[in-house]
Amino acid sequence: MLIVDDHPIAQGGLRSVFATSDRYKIVGVLDNGAPVSAFVRSQEVDLVVLDMNMPGLRGINVLAEIVGSNDMTVIILTGETQFTEIEYALKLGARGAVSKSEPAAEILRACDAALDGEVYLSPMMQRGLASVQAPEIALSPRQMAILHYLAQGETNKEISYRLSIAQPTVSFHIAELRRKLDVPSNRKIVDRAQELKLL
Repeated sequence: MLIVDDHPIAQGGLRSVFATSDRYKIVGVLDNGAPVSAFVRSQEVDLVVLDMNMPGLRGINVLAEIVGSNDMTVIILTGETQFTEIEYALKLGARGAVSKSEPAAEILRACDAALDGEVYLSPMMQRGLASVQAPEIALSPRQMAILHYLAQGETNKEISYRLSIAQPTVSFHIAELRRKLDVPSNRKIVDRAQELKLL
């Protein structure tokens, strides 16, 4: 597993938590999001524990890139209570969410559940997300990642590079987004997604 958190105390705490379980081996600890994508491409990583609130590259952008390109299993860890962003992270394909203010055992439960094919929300996350309205349309994690980058104004070529997929694959997913969102052109995709609270 890979730990991505910019606070040394949090890093040490996570090391201690995972040292109690034979199931986990930490292969890396990074203190910012920029090198994460290259790390998961170069190392054998089954699971990423990702702090959503780091300086520099936002956790949500790291998540979009590694889930969209590698179908990576990611648990998000946050000290914030911005539940709309947490819900967005889940739409992007995060497999669990835990607050840093909860007991350490919660992160282990989240990781165990994610590796067993489930999505785990800690009690605090469940309560907070209960107030967030779910969108009417469901998109795959890859479609969400492409939508995320379209909303940032990136071209098909840039998205292709970010997600390490061929440009025709990006074009196919954009066509699927047009179909699912029922819009006549690519230019309308982001507007419609915002109306539907997908972004």
